[in-house]
Amino acid sequence: MTAAAETGPGGTAGENATEESGPEERTAAERAPGTGAGAGAGAGTGAGAGSRPETGAATDTATGTETDTGDPPGPPAVRTVARRLLPLLFVLYVVNFLDRANIGVAALAMNAELHLTTTAYGTAAGIFFIGYLAFQVPAAWALNRFGARRWLAGVITAWGLCSAATAFVTEARGLYLARFLLGLAEAGFFPGVVAYLTTWFPARRRTRALAAFLLAIPIATAIGLPTSGLLVEHAGLFGFSGWRSMFLIEGAPAVVLGIAALRLLPDSPDRAAWLTTAQRRELASELAHDAPPARTGGTVVRRVAHFALVQAGMAFGAYSLQFFLPQVLTALFPGAHTSGVSALAALPYAVAVPVMLLWSRYGDRVGHRTSLITGPIAASALAAACAAVSRLPLLTLAALTVMVAANLAAVPALWSRCTGALAGRHAATAIAGVNALANIASFAGPSVTGRLADTTGGYPAVYAVIACVMATSWAAARRLPAPPKPVAVVPPQAAPPPQPSPTTLPDGTTG
Repeated sequence: MTAAAETGPGGTAGENATEESGPEERTAAERAPGTGAGAGAGAGTGAGAGSRPETGAATDTATGTETDTGDPPGPPAVRTVARRLLPLLFVLYVVNFLDRANIGVAALAMNAELHLTTTAYGTAAGIFFIGYLAFQVPAAWALNRFGARRWLAGVITAWGLCSAATAFVTEARGLYLARFLLGLAEAGFFPGVVAYLTTWFPARRRTRALAAFLLAIPIATAIGLPTSGLLVEHAGLFGFSGWRSMFLIEGAPAVVLGIAALRLLPDSPDRAAWLTTAQRRELASELAHDAPPARTGGTVVRRVAHFALVQAGMAFGAYSLQFFLPQVLTALFPGAHTSGVSALAALPYAVAVPVMLLWSRYGDRVGHRTSLITGPIAASALAAACAAVSRLPLLTLAALTVMVAANLAAVPALWSRCTGALAGRHAATAIAGVNALANIASFAGPSVTGRLADTTGGYPAVYAVIACVMATSWAAARRLPAPPKPVAVVPPQAAPPPQPSPTTLPDGTTG
């Protein structure tokens, strides 16, 4: 499954995105002669007689003639980028999300040792997003100021240290501080990577690239929850209890990967030593189709608020359950051991992996349709409503599985639409703004869950609130702004061949 996440979206999207686009999504500019996959001027990977040959030759845009760049033949640029960047970014996000979410498994032993109520635990889980929200926009500025390579490497190392430090807390206030600092450290990663991908993947190839990156969420949970459960139950590093050992062990990979990112993440295509000159030109040609129209500041602010409203409902639904799922399943299946509950909690996220892959593949084929976002959100809201009225443990588990998988399926389509609609010079800041505003709901979700669970003695009321919030997100998603249409890249017209000069015949006429 991991291999599919790493290679499938990049390679397949690079080969098929153009051919799979439906006729209803193609603009007049794409159908014009000299553009699209058939001509190869902007496609780079299209098949057909007009496709760019895979050689070291480049076309002079002024004269239309080919010159030898001296570079060896290579695969299309987008496929090369996908192979080089997506596996690393995927692994980084797996570690990132695991360090964020492993508190849910730790709670099975930590709450008793630190004497935490369900409300106090919900506050600790949610306070992560206060730090996360506070540093979003400054982190976007720092990304532009210091470059992706140095900034992301620093962010990765910092969150690894903060996650490991959670092992040393002794009471609730220390846990609140550790979670706040972890949110502060992680704030620059997700929006930074989303903005980073816009400089490497054209809009029509971006949905599957984002899906390959975002697959880390269900995979980190599906693999991480059982692993964390085993560590909590059996690990005892340096005399620490299991949950403390878990934080130490799972924080270490981020520190190592942060050092590796300094060597493996180039700032931009121009600085990627593994791209040939011809591939850089090919990629620049593809990205030129995404040149955004000029927009006023008011338009950008309205779009940021609109996308944030949709994302907020999805984040509320995701994190209301994410940090509490092991405890929810303990209530549904009393008597289960920590490792068994952790394995069962991985089920919804294991189901989400193929759902995300198939839905993003479908999205690349049909283009930026609103139903790619509204359909999964509606399914997630209905599943939450079903869980709220269910009294059968297996039916509740099935409903929660659908809720999680459908919610995650909408995420790549939403962010692909968002990056297209907010593309431009300040895209990183705008994307950070969307993520920051949406994560107010991420903080509210665990807090509301903890209070409702303490007040009602169960979780059905939580599912009902999630259904209402997701329905609001669905209503807002129906009116999302459309992404800009591709810019037509018109190839230079060849000069007409010179006409022969007329000759004078002996009788005085010309011929």
